[in-house]
Amino acid sequence: MKVKDNNIKKSFKSGAFKKGSYSAGLCAVVIAVIIAINMVATQLPDSVKSIDLTSQKYFTLSKSTKDILKKLNDEITIYQVSNKGSEDKTISKLLKKYQDLSDKITVKSLDPELNPGLVTQYEASDLSQNSLIVLNGDKKKLIDYSDIYETDYSGYYTTGNTSTSFDGEGEITSAINYVTMDELPKMYTLTGHDEQKLSQTISDAFVKQNIEMADLNLLTAGNVPEDCDILGIFAPAKDCSKEEAQSIISYLENGGKALIVMNYYFSAGDLPNFGSVLDAYGVAMEQGYVNEVDENYYFRQGYYLIPEIKQHDITSSFYNSMYVMAPISQGIKKVDGARETLKIEDLLTTSDSSYSDVDYGAEIAADGTNTKSSDDISGPFSLAVSITEENEDSTTKLVVYGSYIMFTDDIINSYSLANVDMLKNSVSWMCDLKSAGTISIDAKSMDVAQNTIAAGKANAWTVCYVVLIPLFVIVIGFVIWYRRRRA
Repeated sequence: MKVKDNNIKKSFKSGAFKKGSYSAGLCAVVIAVIIAINMVATQLPDSVKSIDLTSQKYFTLSKSTKDILKKLNDEITIYQVSNKGSEDKTISKLLKKYQDLSDKITVKSLDPELNPGLVTQYEASDLSQNSLIVLNGDKKKLIDYSDIYETDYSGYYTTGNTSTSFDGEGEITSAINYVTMDELPKMYTLTGHDEQKLSQTISDAFVKQNIEMADLNLLTAGNVPEDCDILGIFAPAKDCSKEEAQSIISYLENGGKALIVMNYYFSAGDLPNFGSVLDAYGVAMEQGYVNEVDENYYFRQGYYLIPEIKQHDITSSFYNSMYVMAPISQGIKKVDGARETLKIEDLLTTSDSSYSDVDYGAEIAADGTNTKSSDDISGPFSLAVSITEENEDSTTKLVVYGSYIMFTDDIINSYSLANVDMLKNSVSWMCDLKSAGTISIDAKSMDVAQNTIAAGKANAWTVCYVVLIPLFVIVIGFVIWYRRRRA
């Protein structure tokens, strides 16, 4: 018995026991540290402890949103309207991000079956499941589920495909802006001269910027209303009267803002009275429409212009990262003798080899291409300009475009372009909406990008992952086991 006790005592003093004790102690310390880290991590907000691994960063809020949340002074309540257990997890997780970034935001669930009175009170009976109600006191903004998940069917009848985007951040941030702003910027769009209607995409973009829209007929109104923050003139086909032109000039002289989009394609001829408005601010439209000879400045055809984008506050968000397309555009020229107080800056320009086709079709070559004639006007041209004039107690701002086609749904929905961003930024720049917190955040695509691999490479990777790597791990494990056994 005594011999057995001595053997036990010796085993406690052996090198193997000491190594084992050290390993066990080290494991215990590591486990304790891991448990402590997990306990601390569970107390952190989602904005810190969660990592957004989605390809389009659905749960990563933009700097613009973060800046707005930092400046919040009002208590905002956001209801997610959904039956219990049917909440959209993506929307719920995004709302949690907003709540974590601002103690002014409270997120609540609203079951329409359990709380029909609240649904009626907020006039939300027609909302779909997982729609949102954003409240600031008595002011509210409803966000329907169909506006959060946008589906584009434009290519369905040609390719059979649809495209879906997630616009959660854009809609929620826009709604927070809406309920916290004392007054919404107002844009009056001129009517009465066969102007073109804004495309649905552009209209939606302005609504998302919280721009209040209204029509204006100067023949009946007489003058531009005092609450007009920006006057929109979109591709008039007929000329205005001299009295209307003078009303527009008077409005601009008093610090007015104007977004003017002209277009050769829709015009029924010269528009001298509209031209007098432009002339009063140092620019004029060239005759005809611009063609490009340099292949780097057009897409497929010479009049589908891909102009050079100039640095400006309007273009800063996409400068050197995206293209702008300006089909069938008139050139814009600076007039001689313009006032020195006018600051005219180019936004889009053509190449030196461009020309304005004054008499379309006069010089059609045998292969069907249109070539420059002796009557055509040599470039380069401006296709978009910004104009600023400092007055005694106000600032006049204009942005003039030579192509309306560039803002149609056919163009902006068919190509990956910065055209919509450019128009939105023009409005923001003129009305200084960025400093007022009125922004527009683009939707994020939910389309899955497929990684296509040739069959031969696919087989090679299959052998690598299914056979070679597991075999390598087994061999390494056997070697380690064998060496330890012999030790």
